[in-house]
Amino acid sequence: MDRKMKRTLGGLVNSKDRRKRVNASRHVLETYHESFLYGTVSPSVKIRGTLRSGWLGLFWHFLEFVLAVASGVLYVYSTYKDFNKFNWANIAQNYISLIFAIDYILRVYSESARFNYIFSFWGLIDLLSAIPIIFFARSANKNGQFLKLLQFLRIVRIISLMNKLGIVGSTVLQQILLLVTSTFTAVFLIAGILQYVEYHGATASRRAECPAEGCINFWDAIFFVIVTISTVGYGDITPKTSLGQVVAICTIIAALTIIPIQIGKITYLASRRPYGGSFNERKITNSRYIIIGGSISFQAAQECLAEFFNPTHCQDLETYPLRVTILAPFSPSFELKQLLSLYNGLVEFIEGSPIRQSDLNRVSARRASVFFLLADKDVEDRSLEDAAQMVKALAVHRYCNDIGNTTHSTRIIVEVLEPETEASAVWDFTENRGIEVICPIKFHFKMIARSCVVKGLYTFITNLFTSEIKMKSLPENSFVSEYFHSFDNEVYPLIFPKACWGMLFEEVVEFVFEKYNVVLFALDVEVMDQEIQQRVRKVFLYPKGHVIDGDDIGLVICGDLGSAYAISKYGDHEMENNRWVRKKKLGLSSKELQKYRTGAIADTHAEDSGDDTHISYDKNESIESRMRSEISTRGFSGRNSSKHGSSHHGSTEDGSTRHGSTPRESSKHGSTEDALEAGYAGAGSDDEDGGAYPRGVTLERATELLLSWPPVGASFVQPHAAVLERRQDVILHNLSERTVPVVSLPAPHILVCCQSHWPDNIFYFVKELRRPEFANPPIVILHPNEPTATQWGKVGIFHDVFFLKGSPIYELDLMRGGVLQAEKVVILGFHDASVELSGEGMEELGKAKRAVPSAQRSDVDNIVISANVERLVGMEAGVMIIDMQHTFALYYLRPKFEIQKKHVVRTDYKRNPEALVHFGPPYMEGKAVSSLLLGFLLRSSFYNRNTVSIVEQLIEGGGHTLRKGAMSYKRPGRMLQQMEAPKEFWNKSYGDLFVGLLRDKGVLALGLYRAQGTLGAPTAYVFTNPMKDTIVHDADLVYVIS
Repeated sequence: MDRKMKRTLGGLVNSKDRRKRVNASRHVLETYHESFLYGTVSPSVKIRGTLRSGWLGLFWHFLEFVLAVASGVLYVYSTYKDFNKFNWANIAQNYISLIFAIDYILRVYSESARFNYIFSFWGLIDLLSAIPIIFFARSANKNGQFLKLLQFLRIVRIISLMNKLGIVGSTVLQQILLLVTSTFTAVFLIAGILQYVEYHGATASRRAECPAEGCINFWDAIFFVIVTISTVGYGDITPKTSLGQVVAICTIIAALTIIPIQIGKITYLASRRPYGGSFNERKITNSRYIIIGGSISFQAAQECLAEFFNPTHCQDLETYPLRVTILAPFSPSFELKQLLSLYNGLVEFIEGSPIRQSDLNRVSARRASVFFLLADKDVEDRSLEDAAQMVKALAVHRYCNDIGNTTHSTRIIVEVLEPETEASAVWDFTENRGIEVICPIKFHFKMIARSCVVKGLYTFITNLFTSEIKMKSLPENSFVSEYFHSFDNEVYPLIFPKACWGMLFEEVVEFVFEKYNVVLFALDVEVMDQEIQQRVRKVFLYPKGHVIDGDDIGLVICGDLGSAYAISKYGDHEMENNRWVRKKKLGLSSKELQKYRTGAIADTHAEDSGDDTHISYDKNESIESRMRSEISTRGFSGRNSSKHGSSHHGSTEDGSTRHGSTPRESSKHGSTEDALEAGYAGAGSDDEDGGAYPRGVTLERATELLLSWPPVGASFVQPHAAVLERRQDVILHNLSERTVPVVSLPAPHILVCCQSHWPDNIFYFVKELRRPEFANPPIVILHPNEPTATQWGKVGIFHDVFFLKGSPIYELDLMRGGVLQAEKVVILGFHDASVELSGEGMEELGKAKRAVPSAQRSDVDNIVISANVERLVGMEAGVMIIDMQHTFALYYLRPKFEIQKKHVVRTDYKRNPEALVHFGPPYMEGKAVSSLLLGFLLRSSFYNRNTVSIVEQLIEGGGHTLRKGAMSYKRPGRMLQQMEAPKEFWNKSYGDLFVGLLRDKGVLALGLYRAQGTLGAPTAYVFTNPMKDTIVHDADLVYVIS
């Protein structure tokens, strides 16, 4: 009985255990943040969310504000009137008391920490405001005068309600407004107390002499308080009672201490705020605490905060507030202070370094859900910045995830600038222990390359994970409204309702699209990985033929989180009705439909009569790991040898390999013929096959094989620096053979223009354009200077790559490069010297200057080059892809068009005005790109750990498919591609196109690429997940997964 009583009392005092209950496995909860997953919550949580957010919460706060003011006015009015017959003011006060009592009960019931709320300052004020409800149970003649004074105390609630309504914040103007309001409220309150004690503290004889409004009326009381606070003290009005004199003394003390302190705080806020404090752990609610550290720039902080606090991401932000702390080794700039003030105390800045354990303790790093370490993208020495990022990551990991910390694990998401850092062996020791390393620049070059084949791919993928700004009004039936609908669609996880369990993936795809206009494009499934012989969770794009299981998590494209929640709440009864409709629609009998649903769980694109070739796809395989493979695991036994004993030598049915090498490079490490032809085979082997790769070769032999250029077999692995240094003569000879004076090729080529420096990571660009499953157009690199052996050695390993010496700034050199015959013209940028735009020297010294962005020299050059190309081929040709180092430079490309501010939600625009760059025609078309736009890879990983995996598969295919409940490495993996709209769907609805492609062609449509001129568009644009009734035009291209 005692235990039950304690549990009951604990529930009454504190309800912190009332969390959002998500019906999913532990791994799912670790992969997707709970704010993205549908779950059930207790009634108290629902009430708390209703009182804090939405239009109902706003209305309730506004009603409380009006009633608090009305209660104070009625009290003052009642002091001047003697109601003998009908006391309407008292009746009105009683009903106001009833509303405040209901509010107090609801807040006590719904608060997550009831004990803290009840005994907090505002909790006590709420209680005192509700106490006069006892007037309902007593007659008016017996009402105590003290209870009437409590009605007057409600005026204090105005300060709290102003904060809830968003009227006050932390800006200088808002703080001044708060000070004025607080001062006026204090004067009003003290005047009421003074009038009360002067009458009720007086003797009976004096009360008999006082008029009906009291020994001192309310106006005289206000006049006395103001004169006293201002230290003027006329003396014409003075308190006569002892209690009145006590009130006057307290007023003078408050005037001499509190008000100067408040004024001093405002003055200090205008100049500088102290940032050496610590974060209060009591502010953390569940898993809603983020720390942003590393090299913090204003733009990075602006984008991160706009993304994290976007209402489309978290419908329960008010119920479970998100807290963010920025940890940086400097004081914030004026712009950053203004930015932080827009988040009403939810974002704090603390000066410190992630390397210092004391600073990590001050920000409560162990309590954080995730610790972001951002890199400085403007640094000159990128390898040095990566080294610093590595040290910071290890320091944070050591503090947050030490052996003694078993209750909570903090994710550490590290941004690095060089792909080599991402593949460093340092991360091997921390694998699966919280450190996630992301290199956006590698994805940047891959996405540019794929955009040469799939128009607008860069924009399509970036918009799928970006939602920094909202529009409030747009003209209907315009390209702007269609594009914003596209921009508003994002990737959300979906917990399938029980009604979907046992259905085919294709069935569920069609159902959610027809009912909700939502695209289910991938699954997160637990499968058996044959390579490691363990069950793991993997993401599969369009797993055709898979039967949905209760543990499967869907990945959908939709406009907001509410759409995904609506699907998860769908009931069994509604699904049965929908199945009946679908059966009639497909024209199948019940028996045929059952056979369709319960067919073999197989990937129709991966079926064959032989065994699967099982090959690991090592995208960043190092020369050291390959050397170990050569020495210890390699063996060759004629035609039946491969890494796993398969007879296919790692090739697919079409003769290509998992690495995408040509048929000539048919195994992971090269075939016997390759080695003999390249001159690297051993002459003294005893093997019957000629001994090109004998079992257990020596270290010297393995080194000789791996230091060859071009590499033997694995040509899709970037050559090691040691190889490039050792084979300089071979590389330079290859360069001389591929240097052309004028481009004259039999097929359309891709012209790559570089003006300033040779792009360091161009290897990833060329690699994507040499995938064997696609056409491999010739590539011509136009650059003013001849590349070094190190530079050319990374791209010369690929076939049909040529060099042309010349400057793309000049139209003549562009003509020599075949710009008129080029299939695509890619203008690559480089992290170059900055061009100062702030106008230094034009202002007086000593004055604070606002931060003005500096342009990169590379951006200026690329603007000129793009203008030259447009002059030669025309702006309508749509052949250019322009790489910019800074996003604001996208505004200077043609065609120019900007969204008017009146169409943008005011709060979103103030928080991140640079987000409007997503609505510039060059970006909408996919013509202008920037690596800075790929910050979503880090931000979105907070909500969805599979963000990087999804992007990789959309770009280059996963290299694995889902087959019979296991993971198959049979190529090709599904990826994002593009096709012309079939003629039979011209001038029909997109819904018909979606269903027709799904049923008849077995491909999944994700959106359209609209042609220039559609609905008045000045350029082509991406249209993700159009509405079902959108009309498909003959010039439209369709984004599909196939």
